[in-house]
Amino acid sequence: MPQYPYYTEPTHDQGVVTEASGNAARTTATSSAEGRLVVEAADKVMLLEPNKHPLVSLLTNIGKVWDGSSWKGIGMLKQATGNPEFAWFEDVYGGRYAKVSGTYAASGQIDITVKGAGTSSAYIFTVGDVVLNQRTGERMLVASLTSSTQVRITSGNRSFGTTSAAAGADGDELFIIGNVSEENSGARNVNTTRASKESNYTQIFKTTIAVSGTESEAKLYGGPDLRYQRAKKGTEHALDIERALWFGEKNYDITGTQTHPRRATGGVLEFIEGGNSFVQNQGGPLTAPDFNTFLREGFTYGDTTKYFFCGGKVLQAINEIARGQLQTKMSDSSYGVKIKEYVTSFGSINLVHDPLFVGELAGFGFLLDMECLKYRFMNNRDTKLETNVQANDIDGQVDQYITEAGLQRMQAPRCALIKGITA
Repeated sequence: MPQYPYYTEPTHDQGVVTEASGNAARTTATSSAEGRLVVEAADKVMLLEPNKHPLVSLLTNIGKVWDGSSWKGIGMLKQATGNPEFAWFEDVYGGRYAKVSGTYAASGQIDITVKGAGTSSAYIFTVGDVVLNQRTGERMLVASLTSSTQVRITSGNRSFGTTSAAAGADGDELFIIGNVSEENSGARNVNTTRASKESNYTQIFKTTIAVSGTESEAKLYGGPDLRYQRAKKGTEHALDIERALWFGEKNYDITGTQTHPRRATGGVLEFIEGGNSFVQNQGGPLTAPDFNTFLREGFTYGDTTKYFFCGGKVLQAINEIARGQLQTKMSDSSYGVKIKEYVTSFGSINLVHDPLFVGELAGFGFLLDMECLKYRFMNNRDTKLETNVQANDIDGQVDQYITEAGLQRMQAPRCALIKGITA
């Protein structure tokens, strides 16, 4: 250790007093190196992560009322559950459409093999149904079902009307246009569909915040760190839920560290691609005729007003196709989400740009009938901030956002997906 009057010298800045390189003039680099330069910062730290989660916002806000400062009431598309596996039942009207598989003769009794209505396509038909071959125009009367995929038409029931009988070709579309019964006949055969039980899981989402005791008391630009981290992590927590509701796959296992149940909720993408929804794989730029085809199919079932959640490439294409026809819609009915309305001959579309659809997902667009979806949360387990969850000996504070929620997904044919759109 140096002895008085000697001591270890601090950094010296030496040089000539000229404009030459290496002069010793003090600059802001000097005061910054000393830590003395006051940073001129706004009293808010700007975040790069988009704080928008439109699907979660709409599912949790639709049905509420804006009072000028906050949303009041109960969301219509939000419901509690007392079981982490929540279920619902779905049913459909009896089918009316099938296709010819193979061929059949132009005259006489025929057994028509049918396809296109599932593995038991013939079961949509009932004895006495009048069936139209849309290509040939012939009407035929169903005499019996010979198997789950075969319908019998007797020779006397060909050309059931004025259009002549004709040979059937593979892929001909068959349409049940009604049924006939003779006078004084008994009841027709029963033909009903069974409801199916569907389910999904609630998923436990956690986002942790931790600051030391010293950090929590430090004077910082932007305000106290704990307050800032709560705001930041609250947004990240909502974004995690948003991603899961879009892209999660339903899963259950007990292979975690404690071998306790672990559940993942299934999302919209799995729902549409795994159901009977219309999916259009564009594989290139989106043209007006292609978009019309998508809308025609996407509005086959369900409400005449639907939400179209888009990536940037999809929205860019629609802006070109619908130039001058898009109306900005920011009102109580938009529930805090920026929406543009596009009115088409098929129905009205509420266009929503989802900032999570980036990369290849920028070319995805989900046409959703919002009545098909519900945000389900476990009783008393909707999003909450739990404070001071740290161990007793920790010199600091640990908080966590926790949510146990999942997505109820019903009647997939009312929704549609377009993907693979390029710029």
